[in-house]
Amino acid sequence: MNTLAFWLPLFLLFLSALVGALIKRRSCDHCLKRFNGNQVLLPVGTKDWICGKLEVFAQGLEITSPEENQIPCGFVHSRIIPSKEVAGINLLIRQAPDPDTRAGLEWKKEREMLLNPPLRVQLKRFTLNSYNMLRDSFGQALKAIIGTVSKETRLGKAKGADSRFHEMQSNLTGMVPNAWEPILEKYRGKLVAIERMSESGEIYESGILEDYSDKYLLLRDVKLIDPAIKNALGMLGGSTHLSCDVLYSRTQTLLRYSLKSESLQD
Repeated sequence: MNTLAFWLPLFLLFLSALVGALIKRRSCDHCLKRFNGNQVLLPVGTKDWICGKLEVFAQGLEITSPEENQIPCGFVHSRIIPSKEVAGINLLIRQAPDPDTRAGLEWKKEREMLLNPPLRVQLKRFTLNSYNMLRDSFGQALKAIIGTVSKETRLGKAKGADSRFHEMQSNLTGMVPNAWEPILEKYRGKLVAIERMSESGEIYESGILEDYSDKYLLLRDVKLIDPAIKNALGMLGGSTHLSCDVLYSRTQTLLRYSLKSESLQD
């Protein structure tokens, strides 16, 4: 029991479990994380809306509202939305700050950078897309390395070693968001229109495509036309004339059209 061959496999198994736990703890959708710490508005059920400060977790969301709501057993501090309910949320809305404030100037600067990305941003995106194009190759290489390590250290004889290291491989290759879809990548920073269903039927809303993931489409400076949303915007506390950023669920929303650049107004 004092030999390296005995202790090293146990140490590597423990290390793989620790790495996996740490990655899972921080593995949130990268589009959803853009709204972390912001005041958001989102629908609950078919007619109700909730508004509050959003905190994003790997296994759900928490909405903290300054309003004092009471339920039969006490006063509500925040509302917790588990991951299985998060999947049913069709959109999250964040209102742009007042343009005369520092936050408003920063928002405008981010919008301009999205429309005209500097070289460093383009290089960063190119690197991310290159990685995702070769994602399977990296995964196979990592699998081969893990297999070699397990054989050399007799790790394959340890109970559950294969499944544990397969999980670690999946977690490591999943650290970088899989964000490369050619047609969506083409229209990042461009004016697009989404198609979705609402209570009033099929509607189209336009905005600048900032980013996307396998779960969400993130649009900036969205022109909201849904009457139900317009009625609820007052809960955000700002002027209803301010622009909004919207996170659309891809299960209920399609990016349907690209729009001509002259439709884009500052």
